[in-house]
Amino acid sequence: MKILIAPNTFKESLSAPEVCDAIRAGILAAGFDGEIVSVPMADGGDGTMNALVASTGGEIRSVTVSDPLGRPVRAAFGLLGDGQTAVVEMAQASGLWRLFPAERNPMLTSTHGTGELIAAALEAGASTVIVGIGGSATNDGGAGMAQALGYHLLDANSDEVTGTGGTLYRISRIDSSAVISELSSARIRVACDVENPLVGPKGATRIYGPQKGATSEMFPILEAGLENLAALWERDLGVSVKDRPGAGAAGGLGAGLVAFCGAELEPGFDLVAEVSGLHKALKEADLVITGEGRVDASTAFGKVPTGVARLAYTAGVPVVCLAGDIVGDLSGLHESGITAIFPIVRGPIDLQTSMREAARLISLSTEQVLRLWMKR
Repeated sequence: MKILIAPNTFKESLSAPEVCDAIRAGILAAGFDGEIVSVPMADGGDGTMNALVASTGGEIRSVTVSDPLGRPVRAAFGLLGDGQTAVVEMAQASGLWRLFPAERNPMLTSTHGTGELIAAALEAGASTVIVGIGGSATNDGGAGMAQALGYHLLDANSDEVTGTGGTLYRISRIDSSAVISELSSARIRVACDVENPLVGPKGATRIYGPQKGATSEMFPILEAGLENLAALWERDLGVSVKDRPGAGAAGGLGAGLVAFCGAELEPGFDLVAEVSGLHKALKEADLVITGEGRVDASTAFGKVPTGVARLAYTAGVPVVCLAGDIVGDLSGLHESGITAIFPIVRGPIDLQTSMREAARLISLSTEQVLRLWMKR
């Protein structure tokens, strides 16, 4: 008998590898003596680096990079077990969490630190870099990232323009003569689940700008900057990306990665499932246990539990989903392939207590599920 454990992170509580450990403990407590395989999962957002490093036997490396306002900070990237693939979460360097609320201003913030992480990963020997682009504090179209990789962004006087959301309109030319050599032969894969274009009513600025501190007065400048950058990509780099689905992700970083790095935009869960070896782990599995902190109607759209269930359904394997919180109608989740969904809480309990005791609660719930399943 074989049980596959493939959960997402329980946000602000347990990482996906820690959830795997808690589920494993519950399985063993139930007396199961078969094979247990853990494949910590992610959907391309927060936790992707830790999940892929854990599932492939890789390592975390820490480097000094720039935060969204150019201050030096320590940030990490993952080098996977094959020694050839790296994982960069742009939020490590350029995430909104790096800033105090009063500092949030996409006119001033930059993805320079994300470029430094990509450069560090390439210098460490990676030939493929997976980039997760959720949680950004920026609206610079990846301009700062590009400069960290050796691109020069020049104004009409051929002076360098520091790439931030508020300066993009001043750029007159993109000079790629000094781009780091490792980039030309690297494969850049981007975990991207949004379909927003670069500009317009559903673009980066108007949809995601306000949460990063953008005001209505900033909108015209930010939009003009992204429009200008898109025109320069087409003229100087020969890449037309403005209307591509996902171009507006992470303040236009989705488009910037395509234009500056030749990147591929891919669904986050599918990318993580491929690299983590989830498909192989599913073979001969008799039960799959997945889960995440909150399960609701949105779980059906690109989230880990339904992604795992979709693959397991094809293989004819039942799927149990554990959740810290369950909200709304679950019928759509059952239709997506999840056999049963169980909350981990055992009675009235406040959020902070449930988060603090999540590992114990997950283990206890898993044990009860397994006791029932083994008596089938």
